[in-house]
Amino acid sequence: MKNFVVLLFLILVISTSAKTQSHNDSITTELIKLSENSHLIGFAVAIVDKDSIVYAKGFGHANKRTNTPYTVHTIQPIASISKTLLGVALMKAQEMGKLNLCDNINDYLPFKIYNPNFPDEKITIQQLANHTSSIIDGDQYDRTYVFKEKIPVFYNDSSSQVKQEIKESVDLFNKNEWMPMSDFIRNQYSQNGIWYNRENFSNNLPGSTYKYSNMGANIAAYIIEEVSGEVYIEFVKKHILNPLQMTNSGWPSNNYHPSNVSTLYWYGYPMPEYELITYGDGGFMTNITDFSKFLITMIQGYNGEDNILTATSYKEMMERPISSNLKKGVFWSVDSEKIGHSGNDLGVISHAYFLIEKGKGIIIFVNTSETENAMIEVRDIYRTLLKYAKRG
Repeated sequence: MKNFVVLLFLILVISTSAKTQSHNDSITTELIKLSENSHLIGFAVAIVDKDSIVYAKGFGHANKRTNTPYTVHTIQPIASISKTLLGVALMKAQEMGKLNLCDNINDYLPFKIYNPNFPDEKITIQQLANHTSSIIDGDQYDRTYVFKEKIPVFYNDSSSQVKQEIKESVDLFNKNEWMPMSDFIRNQYSQNGIWYNRENFSNNLPGSTYKYSNMGANIAAYIIEEVSGEVYIEFVKKHILNPLQMTNSGWPSNNYHPSNVSTLYWYGYPMPEYELITYGDGGFMTNITDFSKFLITMIQGYNGEDNILTATSYKEMMERPISSNLKKGVFWSVDSEKIGHSGNDLGVISHAYFLIEKGKGIIIFVNTSETENAMIEVRDIYRTLLKYAKRG
């Protein structure tokens, strides 16, 4: 009888393993076809659950010229998905008693920021986090991109309208100079700032209207620095990356010089390396394997487990907005089906969401943007992964 039970167990294990392999082979076949028929240079994907990576694989090239394949270990920036780490960092600072989301941002800033259309109305950290602060990205925002080398003229074969748009951006990028993030914020939103403009604020009362704001995120990251006495990227490393053993992730710095980094392709052209003056809103570099650890942890937290945050903090961070006109919890997009974030930047398209009902997460990192049908092609990749995630 004992031998029969063991044999039955082995049959079940082998059957499950074969089914999983067949399942994964089907995903790979579909994604290879999408990759080969797209303008995307390279990408990696993952499906995760609350315990582990269910599926992960890279496709195409991390560098087309050198024929370097894009793998699950290839590192690249993930654009605005970086804000999910900011959400966790804010909740951690609140747990530590450093701040409260309901606080006035001017309780912590060394210079005052208020909407000149509503000078007596406070702006709260919570409003920064759910993009209702009335602080908007002004004309100076693109100064945040600082390239290590000049971008060559690559756009002469483009149509006249697109050529002019690209040229204007490239001319600006090639003139950008480095400055501390605190100065970048002050210059735009403090009345004494050199780029201060009433147009950097909306005509809506703070807290009343959703308007996506990268600079609102950067102000939140700066507040974390002010209350913790630590550089934001070090705060994230201490309280998120190290506990999750995300050893291949971070923002470019003296302590993080990643190898195996993908080239980024903008309008199909390989771009020189660049960094962002701002780091609350984007610029976080990681790979599919490392970021899967983060999303798995987030799924666990949403389902009531204490880990790098308490379950109570997760509930607050990922609470569904009271109105469909509002789209964010604490820097996390939340709707009836999924929770996560997407990103789009120079040479980057990214998605990271988990399904509320199924508890399965989907991650996509792409090293290509602004090519013909790029967004549609990434959408098709997402839909393919979604189809298999919903089956589990």
